[in-house]
Amino acid sequence: MTTSLTIRTDHRRKVRPLPIKDDIVMALRQEIVEGGFKPGEKLSESRLAEHYGVSRTPVREAIKQLELEQFVTVERRRGTFVRVMTVPEVLDLYEVREALEGMAARLCAQRADNTLLSRLDGILRRMEVMVGEDDRSAYLACDLELHAAIFEGANNLRLLEQYGLLTIHMQRDLLGHIVTGIAGRMARSMSEHGDLVQAITLRSADEAESRMRSHVISGRQELASSMALTHAAPAKQRVARGRHLDHLVE
Repeated sequence: MTTSLTIRTDHRRKVRPLPIKDDIVMALRQEIVEGGFKPGEKLSESRLAEHYGVSRTPVREAIKQLELEQFVTVERRRGTFVRVMTVPEVLDLYEVREALEGMAARLCAQRADNTLLSRLDGILRRMEVMVGEDDRSAYLACDLELHAAIFEGANNLRLLEQYGLLTIHMQRDLLGHIVTGIAGRMARSMSEHGDLVQAITLRSADEAESRMRSHVISGRQELASSMALTHAAPAKQRVARGRHLDHLVE
């Protein structure tokens, strides 16, 4: 059964037909990932029902599903909250990302056609421009596009599915902004991507996997250092370093 579901957000989304429970799960999950609902924020069933223009029953079912997926936590007598990721969890996810992306780079070097290799080169050139302009948001968008293209070149649907689930859980956009904002990280990232694309273009599978793993490890290490400094700093300095990191707990 489907219904016309009005999703009310700050962006004034249009009415569109959605199956009730499953697509509330999708819509709420997406809003959490995009920051529409902040980590630690309390979620009211009645307000969500009003927000999505439905009864409380499908909202309650959606919350149960998102609790299983670890996007929300349900605390007895307190209510439902957007789950706050811990620092160790984020770093663990980076280790999983290293394995998946390393395999994707290897397969891309072996399987990508020349058209895709040209796309990688084009994306890389745009990234160079963004580094010169110090445009972090545009650089991150190109970064995500490059990694997505590498998974496309890997031509392995199951690998792509696993990466999709991983990026949702680790809130790749949010962490990407944090890492890219670290002093000097954008230039270092650009150099790493250059070496990676070169290895893929040369069809060197071992080198491509090694370069990708090194790239992810580098980002993980710099993120870990930034987190450590942020959580050790007084509150005023935390704000100066960036509010995003306060969404993570020890």
